[in-house]
Amino acid sequence: MQAEDFFRVISEVEFICDDIDELKERVDLTKSEYRKITQAVTSIENARKILTELFPNIKSLNSEIREDLAAEYADI
Repeated sequence: MQAEDFFRVISEVEFICDDIDELKERVDLTKSEYRKITQAVTSIENARKILTELFPNIKSLNSEIREDLAAEYADI
C-alpha cells in the first residue's frame, strides 16, 4: 500500500462534501431536508478527521509511508 492510496481516500471524501454542498445550492430543499444534508456533511467531515488521525498511526504500514502521511495531515 502506498501513501497515495490514503491521500486518494481523503481527497474523495473532500469531493463528496463539495458535491453535496453544490447539490444543496441547486435543489430547493425544505428546512428539514437541508438540516439532514448538513448533518450528513458534518458526519462525513468527522469521518475525514478520524481517518486523517488514524492513517499515519497504522502500525502495519512501513515507517516511510507513516511519515509521509503524518507530514501531509499535520495541518488538517
